[in-house]
Amino acid sequence: MATVEMLLNALGLILIGLGLVIPTIDYGLKKNVSRWTTLAALIAALLLSVALLIQTLASGATLLYSDSLKVDSYGAFLFTLTSLGAFLVALASLKQTKTWTTAPSYFSLLLLTIAGVYYIISVNDLVLLLAAWALVSIASYALVGIKKDENSLEGAGKYALMGVAASAFMLYGIAILYGATGKTQITEIVTAASTNTSAVLIGVLMLVVAFGFKIGVVPFHGWLPDVYGGVHPLLISYIAAIIKVSGVAALLRIVYPFATLLGDRWLILFAGLSIVTMTFGNVAALIQRNVQRMMGYSSIAHVGYILVGFAAGTSGTGAPYGVQGIALHLTTYVLASTGIFLALAYLVEKGMQTDLDSINGMWRKMPVLSTAIVILILSLVGMPPLLGFWSKFLYLFISTIQMAPWLTLIAIANTGLSIGYYGQIIRHILSTAKPNESTENATEKLADPTIIAVILTTIITVILGLGIAPIAASLLQL
Repeated sequence: MATVEMLLNALGLILIGLGLVIPTIDYGLKKNVSRWTTLAALIAALLLSVALLIQTLASGATLLYSDSLKVDSYGAFLFTLTSLGAFLVALASLKQTKTWTTAPSYFSLLLLTIAGVYYIISVNDLVLLLAAWALVSIASYALVGIKKDENSLEGAGKYALMGVAASAFMLYGIAILYGATGKTQITEIVTAASTNTSAVLIGVLMLVVAFGFKIGVVPFHGWLPDVYGGVHPLLISYIAAIIKVSGVAALLRIVYPFATLLGDRWLILFAGLSIVTMTFGNVAALIQRNVQRMMGYSSIAHVGYILVGFAAGTSGTGAPYGVQGIALHLTTYVLASTGIFLALAYLVEKGMQTDLDSINGMWRKMPVLSTAIVILILSLVGMPPLLGFWSKFLYLFISTIQMAPWLTLIAIANTGLSIGYYGQIIRHILSTAKPNESTENATEKLADPTIIAVILTTIITVILGLGIAPIAASLLQL
């Protein structure tokens, strides 16, 4: 316990401490240290997260601070994933934000946000959830608008408005659960909830709506396409990956423990949300011409796939596959979405547009970036032997095959549907036609931090897909 607590405290002190200090140094003392300080802090966070994962695999789950935090191997794995994603975004930001007057605040918010995400990943108490949720939400609203251009400010407004609605639903849900049980710790609430399942069901529904807003579950997704499709891709690479992990983690920590108690109602709720979400996301993506907006709808579809794992919560033998599949597919999604949005940010930096016509024949001038995008897209599709194959077909989809085979079939059909728009991106990138004029004048530099970050996401996706993914998943315990 002492080691786990020490590692967790070190993570919090490094990220929050430096996050609060670097704007003062940059703005007050006129020292440009925020970029490299943030990168160093995230490298330290990644190393500490790996150490925490090793420790929890050896010692099991640990409850800290009057049982308000639960640190286990599953949470430590998500720590490592979010640390890696944040590091890659920060690496790409070294050059991308050089002309931003708000760069010190941007790097500060990166550190503060990920600290809040850590606490949501480990939360075991509703009071702590409120504090961590507020930190992540407010910081993420500021991040979306940090560039201060028209699209960023509009996106931040929409994101904040929907976030307020989500927070209201969360407060209602917490109030109902506390009123029905008199407890704030999740394990105690689940134990006490068996005598008042009707109130608990209403409270759970409120929380599902709240977290559904955050991750883009249909019909609570209204803000997402405009924000993901209009705000600078560098900012969306962080929001789409790291912030989405916090919403899924909140569902796992706060809502998932009620699965057995709710029984068939649990399956109906999450299977219904999964089907509507994945189908809407894929169908809407099919009619898009802007790659960035297309990836926004794609992110909705992938939330639908993740909800398949939640639907398996009452399936007995399938439940562990569902939980492990959620972790693996989050890994698939974080790596792919981070890499693709960073690649789009690189195109914007080179003066290109992000629509399909603008990337036509892109492989001629940017072969490395084009190859990386294609590999990451194939992983999202679920092409073997890439990471997405394991997370989709051997974990998420198989988790419900005995209890609800119809849900598995619908998820597989949706994967086939997604090939329609993913194929368009690949076809335009690899087109043999004459490149678009903007592409013709653009070139890639392999030493550019953004290119390095995209290459890293691709390499990790390939390596994890070569048999490592199922081994890693089998070790994770919620």
